[in-house]
Amino acid sequence: MKPLNFKFKESCLAIDKELIIIFLLVVITAIIFFFVSNQRAFLNFFYLPVLLGAYFYGRRYATLAALFSMILIGTVAYVYPASFSLAESHGLDRWLDIGTWGGFLLITGYFMGLMYEKKEEARKDIRRTYHGVIEMLSLLIDSVDQHTHSHSYRVSVLAEKIALRMGCREEEVENIRIAALLHDLGKIGVSREVLTKVGSLTADDREHLKAHTVKAASLLKPLGGRVTELLPLILEHHEKYDGNGYHSLVGEDIPLGARIIAVADVYDALTSDRPYRKALPTFFAKNEILSNSGTHFDPRVVIAFEEIFPIFDLESTTLPRMMHG
Repeated sequence: MKPLNFKFKESCLAIDKELIIIFLLVVITAIIFFFVSNQRAFLNFFYLPVLLGAYFYGRRYATLAALFSMILIGTVAYVYPASFSLAESHGLDRWLDIGTWGGFLLITGYFMGLMYEKKEEARKDIRRTYHGVIEMLSLLIDSVDQHTHSHSYRVSVLAEKIALRMGCREEEVENIRIAALLHDLGKIGVSREVLTKVGSLTADDREHLKAHTVKAASLLKPLGGRVTELLPLILEHHEKYDGNGYHSLVGEDIPLGARIIAVADVYDALTSDRPYRKALPTFFAKNEILSNSGTHFDPRVVIAFEEIFPIFDLESTTLPRMMHG
């Protein structure tokens, strides 16, 4: 965990960066302003940094952009009265024009920034609801089979770490994490007898179990929106790199997220107690993953898994897991 003072410095640097961007936009506009003939008309171009500040950073930065612009133009008008035809104006009239322009600029920046912040808050509310639904579904999955309690959560943690190690984009990492949480959602429709069976599964049992990926996708598809991006990862997390998986996809035809979840899923299954066997020690489970590189698993994903394994192995002792009994 980062120290508080380090986080404070980090946030200050971020704020400074945003202020510098806004200030530079105003300065660039001002520089162009000095090279145009109709300077009075060009005053409207100062709305550009104000609107950009509102769109990207909110009302605070939009208001600051407006204030920077007003101070800059006020200074120019005072030092160079001939600028933008102000020489024709006298006394109060001269500054009334600038004041009116600056007032509209300030009001525009404030309210545009306010609209941006309301939109962002609505987006965050939707995101919180989305994540809340995901967490509820994950808990529902755990309730189906007590022998795999918290399995989905642990798989999501490992899948996220592998994805980060492989340099996946932030949005892609998030999709992989959520898809890993929901990868066993289809087991809600699988017979408890099959899930908890101690002996070998029959051919019918295996077909029944294999259908859980399709069932998961059919349950999630009606939600639409961003959830549709998760469907290929959930549908194909039981594919094998050599083409011997559920739907016979081969190599790069399998989505990267599904290949990552496959490694995380098998590793956690091997290190958890199941009705038909005891959990394997982590070292043996790791070697099982490594030995199946290029056949069951994508070699690149296995390399990333191996690289993070020492850290993950230490951290995994704190993750929720069923008590051995």
